[in-house]
Order: sequence, then structure tokens, then C-alpha cells
Amino acid sequence: MKTFNQKSIAVNNGRYFNAIMALVLLTGFFATAANAQDDRRGRERNGNPRDNNAGQNTVREQPPRIQRTETRRNDVALDRTGRQRDLNQNQNRVNNDRNIIRERRYNPANSNPDRNNQNQGNASRDFNRQRNTGTERRNLNNERERNRPANDQRNIFTRERPGTVPEYRYETHPVYNRYNPCWRYNYLPARNSYYYNLPGSYFSLNFGGFGYRYWDGVFYRPYNNLFTVCTPPLGIYINTLPVGYRRIYVRNNPYYYYNGTYYDQRGSNYYVVSPPVGAVVESLPAGYETLMIDSETYYTVDGAQYRPLVQDNGEIWYEVIKAN
Repeated sequence: MKTFNQKSIAVNNGRYFNAIMALVLLTGFFATAANAQDDRRGRERNGNPRDNNAGQNTVREQPPRIQRTETRRNDVALDRTGRQRDLNQNQNRVNNDRNIIRERRYNPANSNPDRNNQNQGNASRDFNRQRNTGTERRNLNNERERNRPANDQRNIFTRERPGTVPEYRYETHPVYNRYNPCWRYNYLPARNSYYYNLPGSYFSLNFGGFGYRYWDGVFYRPYNNLFTVCTPPLGIYINTLPVGYRRIYVRNNPYYYYNGTYYDQRGSNYYVVSPPVGAVVESLPAGYETLMIDSETYYTVDGAQYRPLVQDNGEIWYEVIKAN
């Protein structure tokens, strides 16, 4: 009886021991699994492969991409009405509101819609006013160009703005212009123009105690350190007539005319004479003056007075009615 009790006690102790060992093993297994799971979560959260205990490289799983097929694109493309359109409108409205808020934040002056509308209206009116002003100026300039006097030559230089050297822009075939009385001689230096220098091949003439300069039908006179285109004095003469002169007859007396100057031949020289009354010439020199008498236009050159005269062919020539 005593032996049976000892055996049963030994059996019970063995069972207890096995149960305790199994419990310890299970506890260790669950603890190990929990630690491994915590390490894996920490590595996923940090995303640093150097935190791995075993030195293994961890690869983060990428979420699967949605494969948009042609059918899906076609469905979206076709379904552009109803809810899809409302969604786009709502998104656009939200973006516009965000832009307006951002603009107001950085530019407080734009926070007032009424003021913005007023400013836009003022800017539009200012722009239209400037555009109309520019149009009116262009029209005015065009009108001035059309109504500009024919004697308004661009090659007239004053004492305040003298030219450098006279330019002789020779025209072998000048074109007749009834609205420009100096159409034949407008390429020559105009009367009362001032220049710093003269062409190097000019001629020096002394007459009446004054020194004159002459070159190709134009007379100059020194003025301080300048030279001015002047009226040639009566009685001064030259040896050769300029190219392009015209021979005219007044009461059967021959005269030679060029650029507003009349010459009378005496021997081998040509003397400057007063414009003969009744002489009719086809063009006047540049720099003439306009005179209105009884609503009629007259022209004055070197003290002589001219009036327009219509010829048989319809051209307008100019007749001397008063000598200088």
C-alpha cells in the first residue's frame, strides 16, 4: 500500500513538471512571436534597412496600381455628363475660390469686387481715351501733311540749327507737281539756310566790299562762323551758267533763269539782273514766301512777287508782277 502511494506521487509530480515545462515553452514561443512582430512593425514604420537585427534587406511592398483599361477610359470619356460634370464644376469652383482668397491675401487692394470693377472700368476708359487720342493725332498729322505748304522744305536750316554741308541732290528728270511751286529746284539749298561748311570746289567772289561764295547756281555769304544762302546782288557776274538753266524772252529780250536768279549776257560773262516784269517761269526756288491778297495766293522770292498763271497745257507757271 505504501509502495502504491509513492508511485502515484511520482506520477503526479511528473505530470506537474511536464505541465509547467509546456507552459514555459508556450510562454516563450508567444513572447518571441510578439517581439518579432514588434521589430517588423518598427522597421516598416522607420523605413530604414539598417534597423534590421539580422542585417537582412527589407523591401516595402508597393500597393498595386490600378490598371486603367481602354474600356475604363472610354467610359470616363463618354460619361462627361451628370455627376461627372458636377464634380468638375465643383473642383473648378473650389480652385477659383482658393485663387481669389490667395489673391486677396497678397493684394489687399483686390479684396473689394466693386472697387475692382470700378478700376477696370476706369482702365478701359483710359485705354479707349488713349487710343482715340492716338487716332486723332495720326489723323491730325495726316491732315497737316496734306495741307502742308509746298514751300515747307526739310532742307531749310536756321541759325539755331545750321546744316553741315549743302547737299545738291541733282535730279536729271524732275517731276512736275502743280502743288509744289519749287518742284524743279527743291533739291538745292533753300534761301536763308545756314551751313557750317561749303563744298570744297566753291568760287570766291568779291562785290561791293563783301565776299561771296558761289557754287552751281547758289550764292552764299559768310555770317560769323556760318554761311547763309543769300540773294545774289545785282551786278555780280559769273563766267559759266549752271547746268539746267532756262532761256526766257521778255519783250523780245533774252534772259537766263535758274533757281530764282535772272542773268543777262554781256560779252563772255553773265550778270545778275532784277527779275523782269512779265517774265513767266515754270518753277520757283526753295524757300519762297506765300502772300494772300484778296483771297488769292502770291509768292515772294528775293523781293520779287509772282502770281500763278495757268498755261495752255494745264500746267501752273509763275509770272513776275513786281520786281525787287
